Amino acid sequence: MNKVTIKVFFSTMLIISLSSLIPHILSWVGYGDYRPDFENDRPYFFLMIIGVTAMILIFNFIMNRIIYKRMALLNSATTEVIQGNYDIEIEEGAKDEISALIRNFNTMIKELKSNEYQNKEFVRNFSHELKTPLSAIKGYSDLIINADISKDEQLEYASIISNEANRLTELSKNMLLISLVDTNVIVPKLDEFNVSEQIRNVIQLTQLSWEEREIEFDIVLPDKIIILNKELLYQVWVNLLGNAIKFSPLKSEIKINLEIKEEELVFSISNKGTIEQEDLDKVFNLFFVIEKSRADNSSGVGLALTKKIVNKLNGSIKAESHNNVVTFVVNIPISE
Repeated sequence: MNKVTIKVFFSTMLIISLSSLIPHILSWVGYGDYRPDFENDRPYFFLMIIGVTAMILIFNFIMNRIIYKRMALLNSATTEVIQGNYDIEIEEGAKDEISALIRNFNTMIKELKSNEYQNKEFVRNFSHELKTPLSAIKGYSDLIINADISKDEQLEYASIISNEANRLTELSKNMLLISLVDTNVIVPKLDEFNVSEQIRNVIQLTQLSWEEREIEFDIVLPDKIIILNKELLYQVWVNLLGNAIKFSPLKSEIKINLEIKEEELVFSISNKGTIEQEDLDKVFNLFFVIEKSRADNSSGVGLALTKKIVNKLNGSIKAESHNNVVTFVVNIPISE
């Protein structure tokens, strides 16, 4: 039996007891005898009416304190939330099931308020990320159209426009993927494939990028057939390798290591560089960009997407920075 039911039960028993006592009390007060004569004492009928009325009033008062008033507050607060007001909190009062409901309601409001702030922050950050390349594209387009410039300058400005357009394309693609990952509650994991071959394909895909920076690789990729979501895992490798290439110094080395142990995939990728300790957790936040990385036109989306995918696959990812080496480690449970 829950607490509200117990309160209602004992309140009802109290009212029943009072209903039988009130007429006698009133009779004693009015006539000096708590045992009225039912045949001759006609005013006793009126005492009964007064007693029943008092009983109803007391019962309503108790029920109002236990249930009605608190539920009315909840209903009013819910209406406020529907209208967009999240600056509201209800006092819990007595410790029972309705108090637990109010406590959960208050927690929900705090979460909604936090999400509202996060959504506004997302809009601000996304608008900023869009504004920068769009401003560059417009500015250099105006120069090409209106200015008297040389052929070499035209080519230079056209190259900048192309790079910024690619940046916009990559940003929009990653945002779409984030949306898809967020909306899919259950991720299918039925693809059977060689994960090492998949990683080698990604390395080959990015060959122009790492050859341009004269980067070498130290690779340990034992062939292994696994059952997982092939498309999502491919995106993880693309993001992590692309990130390592972008932030590696010229003529440096990237280390890639893959292990399969106890039905778990453990992947690590390391490159020369440094991330401050206070930024290690923040690198997975959407739109977070380390100050020294802004010159590389990083949007702060790739690692956020990577973490969301890894989480969807019931895995984990962490960043480490030691001795001028940055390492990302991915752990994902698999089926063989």
